[in-house]
Amino acid sequence: MEFPTPPVRFAGATPYTFYFEHAQLVLLTWTRDDARFLFLVREQGPEEWLLDYPGETFTNRVLDTVERIFFIEVEETHGAAPRSYILGCYFTLQGAAYGAYYDRSGESPDVVLFRIRGRSPESDLIPLEGEEYARVAAYFLEQYA
Repeated sequence: MEFPTPPVRFAGATPYTFYFEHAQLVLLTWTRDDARFLFLVREQGPEEWLLDYPGETFTNRVLDTVERIFFIEVEETHGAAPRSYILGCYFTLQGAAYGAYYDRSGESPDVVLFRIRGRSPESDLIPLEGEEYARVAAYFLEQYA
């Protein structure tokens, strides 16, 4: 006999959905305990999502790669206040790692792209320009739009 499963919500948790390569993930965070849990999105419907635990090895690999660069502050060159962004997608293209970031406030639908240089915890973000920007933006739109 199977019992119906009610929808599950986590009190005090903030969910962040993002892609790591081609895996859609949900990162749940709790500020109070500085806790983070990662889940793989198996199915996505209008009323519910089917989540799966991806395993400790995968979880550690993802968090080791993106934890330091998941939330960023970007200072504008024209003197405006820094803007907060959140990682929406981590992907590689031709051997280089890239991040697509979204405005954390939700006020702007624009995506900001950066090349990720180095490995965590020493990684830093490089703004894209010219041909590299065009190539990475086209790939991002093709794969993740």
